[in-house]
Amino acid sequence: MSFNKDKYNGLINQAKTTSDPDELSNILEELKECPSNKQVESLYKSYVDHENQLVRCIAFEGLGKSENLSNEVYRKAIEHLHDEVLVVMSCIELLSNSNFEGSVTSIAELLNHPDANVRCVAAEALGNMNSPEALPDIMRIYQTEVDELAKVGQTYAIYLLCDSSEEDQALADMADLLYANNETATYRAMNNLIAILDDTNENMIYKAFKDKSNSVASEAFLEELRGNIKTYFE
Repeated sequence: MSFNKDKYNGLINQAKTTSDPDELSNILEELKECPSNKQVESLYKSYVDHENQLVRCIAFEGLGKSENLSNEVYRKAIEHLHDEVLVVMSCIELLSNSNFEGSVTSIAELLNHPDANVRCVAAEALGNMNSPEALPDIMRIYQTEVDELAKVGQTYAIYLLCDSSEEDQALADMADLLYANNETATYRAMNNLIAILDDTNENMIYKAFKDKSNSVASEAFLEELRGNIKTYFE
């Protein structure tokens, strides 16, 4: 989506003048579609401590689009890792794309978070950050994990961080989650399998998708799969 300059400046001014959190969150969400610059970055920074959790969440998401963020922003994101779930997940994503000191340790502390969404996203982030020091804790937690969504993130991280001799088992565990009772978990498992797809695991992942397609896959799931991995259907 593109914005002309007048509309862009109008959104900035609206954000600064509105006192309604719902309107503000909509404006900040719309601004995420604009090119990131110092002006909009400064605007998002001004809302990371807003009283409304959705506004805080979108502010951190917006900052996550920026490059060369200040250490102040990263420190603020770490502070908010004890916030509401939506905000925590936005902060994990922001930190996972940084090399800020303390990010890995702070995210690893969330592997035991009471919310499965956070446990999932935290594990995925540690995998994407290539943090092998977190692998023993992820594997230990995975052994007793009962939530399917959290398991999706954990198997993804284990695959990325484990030795090559253990990759096939981690991949098989991830493929099993295509059959999770939790619909969100099945879609996330699909997306994570696509994210790790390469020449070495292509046959296993394509077989997993084929088996799923031939069994209990909904049309909505198949449509999503077609949209995300067109080569599989060619």
